[in-house]
Amino acid sequence: MSSVKPRPLIFLAFITAIACSVHIVESLVSRSLPLPFLRLGLSNVVVLYLVMEKQVWQAVVVNITKSLIGGVATFTFLTPGTILSLGAGLAAIAIMEMARRSRLGFSIYGISLAGATAHNLVQLLIIKWVVLHQRGVFMLTPILLFLGLISGLLIARIAQAVFPRINELRFVNNDL
Repeated sequence: MSSVKPRPLIFLAFITAIACSVHIVESLVSRSLPLPFLRLGLSNVVVLYLVMEKQVWQAVVVNITKSLIGGVATFTFLTPGTILSLGAGLAAIAIMEMARRSRLGFSIYGISLAGATAHNLVQLLIIKWVVLHQRGVFMLTPILLFLGLISGLLIARIAQAVFPRINELRFVNNDL
């Protein structure tokens, strides 16, 4: 008999599908914008939910899955974009979990901001180490920190609105 319970696995699959869908749509929409590399990272609402619910390993699974499936679906799988998404997403999860566990009393806004900031800074480091090998990339730091501030606040606000709905889905008693 398997030790994996079907309901948590079905729930994880469901929210992973949501994160993948949002990630793909946001990737495709951003291509039509003047700066296609700038995204809000709306799929990270799911990751933030899992971190706040103390389900860090599930957050890692969602991040890896959405990065890989998003890369395949948008034909960017073997590009630096997938490496950036994976590496920065994992770093953001680690920082959000540290902020959540700290005794500083971070709110959902503080945790989201920590994750968004970590995500943007790690992306710059990956670009420097893997893509461009030039220090000039760090000239983007103030812009990315500002955009991370906006993104972190927006994701936290959306998360506050969405979390009760996610919890309702989680505890719906239906026969699957």
